[in-house]
Amino acid sequence: MDLKLCRICLKENGRISLFEKCENAMIYSAKIMQCVNINITEGDGLPNSMCDSCANELDVSYRFVRKCEASDRALHCLSVIEVKLEEIKSEDINNELNLSVDSDVYLDDFTKLDTPEPESDESQHQIKHKRKKRTKNGPIQCVVCGMMKISHSAMEIHMRSHTGEKPYPCQICKAMFKTKGSLKRHNETRHLDRERKFTCETCGNSFYRKNDIIIHMRVHTDERPYSCTFCTKKFRQIASLNRHKRIHTGEKPYSCPICAKKFSDSSLVNKHLTVHTDEKKHTCHLCSKSVKSKSALRTHLSLHSNEKQNICNFCGLAFSMKGNLQTHIRRIHSEKSGECSVCFKTFSDLEVHMRKHTGEKPFICKLCNQGFATKRSLSHHKAFKHENASKYKCSIGDCSRTFPTVMMLEFHLLKQHTNNTPYVCQHCSRGFFRTSDLSRHLKVSHMDTLAKIPLKLNGT
Repeated sequence: MDLKLCRICLKENGRISLFEKCENAMIYSAKIMQCVNINITEGDGLPNSMCDSCANELDVSYRFVRKCEASDRALHCLSVIEVKLEEIKSEDINNELNLSVDSDVYLDDFTKLDTPEPESDESQHQIKHKRKKRTKNGPIQCVVCGMMKISHSAMEIHMRSHTGEKPYPCQICKAMFKTKGSLKRHNETRHLDRERKFTCETCGNSFYRKNDIIIHMRVHTDERPYSCTFCTKKFRQIASLNRHKRIHTGEKPYSCPICAKKFSDSSLVNKHLTVHTDEKKHTCHLCSKSVKSKSALRTHLSLHSNEKQNICNFCGLAFSMKGNLQTHIRRIHSEKSGECSVCFKTFSDLEVHMRKHTGEKPFICKLCNQGFATKRSLSHHKAFKHENASKYKCSIGDCSRTFPTVMMLEFHLLKQHTNNTPYVCQHCSRGFFRTSDLSRHLKVSHMDTLAKIPLKLNGT
């Protein structure tokens, strides 16, 4: 038996071990056994790997199974809640009927309510104890992500992370919050003139609350009391741990209000929203290039300053941008990197690069049988040629061309239907259709000129 054969489709060669961990730290074989009723054990004499195509199908199937299970739990949970509500309603009705049987008793109780007698300390203690006992209802599991909460009120707050509901608005700046505590904290830190009573003796930073300085001190002591149950990582704050856990669980509770794309963190939604707007508020004072965010402007300014603060720990080379350093490490110092014996260049994945010389294309499109050297190229081909090929259509005149992205449509409109080049070089007045073309032109033609211009920081 060919042990290199894909255990799932029995056609392709298996490249992925069934006993290695996938993205969410779960073993592939366990994932398969949760989807279908088969047993996979290491050393059973059968193929122990699968192809990339089957791995993709497994990911889709596993997500579908999890969705079905979550929906089933939700429906059963709702049915239980409805039954309990009916029981409560019927109990309330019976109580009302019992009270109305004897009008004298009812009137007597009413007069007692009208003029309440003072209660003893013991009876007050008993009432408080009963109230506490009534509100305590044990741990509850979220039907969406499986997280455990200690009470219904805690679960109600947690569910807002899935629904995006923010019922508590700030009356001053109209910001919205999920909990009363978050709103109170916002008001205290943003709108109230309070004294920062708690000062760190190490760095001098001040805080409004004692709890804030306790959390801050972990920066100096490197205390990390919150451990991940999936891996060995530890965190200083519980919020950081919860955010990290979503990497393992695959949970994405935050969605874009425009395109419904889901994200694991709310900050990623805010960053993503810039995709849906053409507004570019931040402008470079050196070349007049406009960008959408402050972080993008800082990155752009580093090109002008030519400062190289990102240093490689392996060879000592310095880079102006962190992304260039990461690319350098992948290309030169990673396990997959190496020098090509044909073209004598260094690549981050030598095995993938060698396919350019050998012509090998192991990734086949099932729709058109076209082959590709990398999995990424296949995904790009499917998205652009088969799934979204006609998503955006040109409607000018008799032109009926279609494009998979709005950026490609915009470029087509500028180039084919207008004479407008919106991005103009300030040094030679040459026009460009795209910002990337202008940036490339500046680097190639005017880098010497830009290097001589003094960099202004903070408006000075």
